[in-house]
Parts: sequence; C-alpha cells; structure tokens
Amino acid sequence: MASNARIFFAGAGTTFVILAIGFGGGLMLAKTAMEPSASSRPIADQLPPVRVILPASAEAAMPPQPPVEPAAAPEPSPPVMAAKDAQQDFEKEKQIERAERRKAEAEERARRKKYAERKARQEAARLVNRQQEQQPGILAFGGGGDQSRGGAGLFFGN
Repeated sequence: MASNARIFFAGAGTTFVILAIGFGGGLMLAKTAMEPSASSRPIADQLPPVRVILPASAEAAMPPQPPVEPAAAPEPSPPVMAAKDAQQDFEKEKQIERAERRKAEAEERARRKKYAERKARQEAARLVNRQQEQQPGILAFGGGGDQSRGGAGLFFGN
C-alpha cells in the first residue's frame, strides 16, 4: 500500500514540475517578444510623422491641384454655367434613380410572378393527391366478382 501512495505522489510531483517548466518557458518567450529590438527603433525615429486626410464618403477623391492665382475681375458667366451643369447633373441623377427604381420594381414583379406560379403548381399537385386519396382502393382476389360463393376460401371453390 505504501508503494501505491509513493507512485501516486511521484506522478503528481512530476506533473507539477512539467507544468511549471512549461509556464516558465512561455513567460520567458513572452518577455522577449514584448521587448523592442535595438534595430527597429532607429528606423522608426528617422521617419517623419505623416498626416492622412481621407475624403468624406459622399465626395469623390480629387487629385491635388496647383493653387490658382486670384483673377482681377471674376467673370459672371462661369457661375451661370456651373449652375446649369449642376442642374443637368441633378436631372441625370434623377433619371438614373427612376431607371433603377423601375428595374427594381420589374425584378420584384418577376419574383412575385415566379412565386405565384410555384404556389399554383403546388396547389394543383395537392388537389391531384387529394383526388387520388378519395378514390377507393381496389383489392382483387380472383374469381371475377362472383360474391355468391359465401365462405369459399383459398382451398375451397371452383
């Protein structure tokens, strides 16, 4: 009995030692991974900071343009042309939206039509199944319909 207890405690102690070594090794690896290396620091210090400005989601990204010098007298026709262009763009967008809406409605109608056809086929199949269930089953034992035999069995008869 004493040897059984000794074997048990030896196994438990060995398990504890193996777990401690595993956790200790993992801790050492984690510490070395978290420390910054000496070669990566000077490269990061040499780069200048960068400021990134993203365009708004509704605006298209425009390439940088050289600064324009202010003109002495602004011409009145460009704003009028810009307004006309904006109006034309607005009309084109409206037409595109109408076309997309019509297309979506046509797709919806087609989807509903397919659904209705599928439903009609299922209903027709269900009606055929009901009619087949309502017809009485036919059992034939031979003898052609002569029911006057009375108790004629399998071995008695004709």
